[in-house]
Amino acid sequence: MFKNGYQYYGTHYWWDSEDNEFEFYTTWEFEKNYPDMPDYWHLIDVTLENYKSSTSESLLQDVEQMSRNGGSIWCDIEREGPPMAELQELSYE
Repeated sequence: MFKNGYQYYGTHYWWDSEDNEFEFYTTWEFEKNYPDMPDYWHLIDVTLENYKSSTSESLLQDVEQMSRNGGSIWCDIEREGPPMAELQELSYE
């Protein structure tokens, strides 16, 4: 189903302590493993796509910082893994 070395995208959601919802566009790369080992997904990119218009600028900055590689949101998304039911192959055309 998934092709080795190909990149796929999906959507992840994250809520802060005040139940503000943030929508992230995520890019993953699929790595096919040996038959006796599980396949592996590499998180390549996390981009904030949608949030409430009333969200403060300081909160947005915090969320964007936490969604960078190594930040707490990045790590949460990486731990959850790709949204398998909705993953789409990236097209480079």
